[in-house]
Amino acid sequence: MRRSAPVVALVLLGSVLAGCSQAKVEADGDLCAQYRELDARVASLAAVDPDTVTADELREQAEAAQQQLDAFQATTEGRLDTAISALRSAVNDLAVSAAAATQEALDTARPAIEDALDDVDEAWARVGSLADTYCQEA
Repeated sequence: MRRSAPVVALVLLGSVLAGCSQAKVEADGDLCAQYRELDARVASLAAVDPDTVTADELREQAEAAQQQLDAFQATTEGRLDTAISALRSAVNDLAVSAAAATQEALDTARPAIEDALDDVDEAWARVGSLADTYCQEA
């Protein structure tokens, strides 16, 4: 009976390790699913034409991107926090610009909006590159 105890312990340890491996795969799958949703949201934001967008449209797009970014970050387990912080800052700057702008003020702020959209694109490129690495491994 004593010889079977180490065997049972090894089997249990193997089961635990297999469970951990499966949990990591599921977490990475969640990360990748959220990444795809965020990618679509950022693509929609990037498609905004700074010359014709209304203040309300810009505000809605920025808020939707922030919400999706929150969902994505919740799945990253800290792995992409630095890159996500830069993206969050760029989207937040865009949202603040839109929130403060009336339509008339927006007309004069269009160059700044274009710059903010460029900042979002740059930050997104970094997040996307890192997330692609994780999602290819998953």
